Amino acid sequence: MYQLTLMLCWLTVTVLASTAAPAQARGLLLTGQVKASDNQTFYSPKTDNWRVQLQWLLPEGEIAEKGDLVVVFDSGNIQSQIEQEQVSLISAEEELKRLRNKGEQKILEAGYGLKKEKLLLEKARLDAGIPRAHLSSYDYEKNQLALEKSLVASAKAEEELAQAKVAHEVAIAKQTLKITRHKDTLAYRQGKLEKMSLYAERTGPVLYGYHPWNGEKIFVGMTAQPSWAIAEIPSLTGLYVESWVHEVDYNRLKLGQKLQLVFDAFPQKPRVATLTELSTQPEERKEWGNDVYFRAVFSFPADEQLKLLPGMSAQLELVSSQIKGSEGERSE
Repeated sequence: MYQLTLMLCWLTVTVLASTAAPAQARGLLLTGQVKASDNQTFYSPKTDNWRVQLQWLLPEGEIAEKGDLVVVFDSGNIQSQIEQEQVSLISAEEELKRLRNKGEQKILEAGYGLKKEKLLLEKARLDAGIPRAHLSSYDYEKNQLALEKSLVASAKAEEELAQAKVAHEVAIAKQTLKITRHKDTLAYRQGKLEKMSLYAERTGPVLYGYHPWNGEKIFVGMTAQPSWAIAEIPSLTGLYVESWVHEVDYNRLKLGQKLQLVFDAFPQKPRVATLTELSTQPEERKEWGNDVYFRAVFSFPADEQLKLLPGMSAQLELVSSQIKGSEGERSE
């Protein structure tokens, strides 16, 4: 029994030593993803409900031509609001016509009344101008009273005409303002509707984004919040590899280091990559746990033989000798 226990311990130590040796020889191994420096990114728009549902997406990997429809968000509520606003605008324009006709009619009637009162005033003045010697006292006083009444009626008719004109102008101005408000609201709704459909501004493959909270790939039917990156059309030039380095391995890297680069799609064609950017501020990656990571950017020579696309996975390997040299320089 004692010999069996010793044998098991010896086997355990042997296995651990055999697994540790390749790890030391391998050095630092990173995973990364091909990125493009110049992309057209499609973001979710801001809506009245704050959230918006993704209704349709061009299939991932499909080549979108310039002008093609790429992303469609649910716009049923906005379309309903546009229809209601269009009905309100038509009603407001019809009301403007009614008010204009009504106001013009009142002005016409007030103008006719004023002309009538002026004619009556002229007649009353003629009658009142007859000398007292040619009339009885009763008729003379009657003519004078008629003149005073005619003066009052004429002044009142002028005031009614002025009031009719002012009322007409005010009613037209108020209704015109209401129509302008409906037009502005309609234009605003139509602008929001246009933002619910996003089109390609360049030719290239469509790549889906990732949920900012759980790391899931974007899919049709999901609900997004404003400014979430839904998809992108990358440029096929200016490609680089982005990797996230754990805080434990951060001190093993330094700018300018050369690493062996292997793309998962082309495992038989390794390349050499250079560390060109290394973040100094760690970031949390919620989908990976509570640890923090540093963003690293690696450049590599362009090769037309490799049909690379943004989103492809890659591995970067740093040999142990380079790690020791890097750690020595950092310690100094």
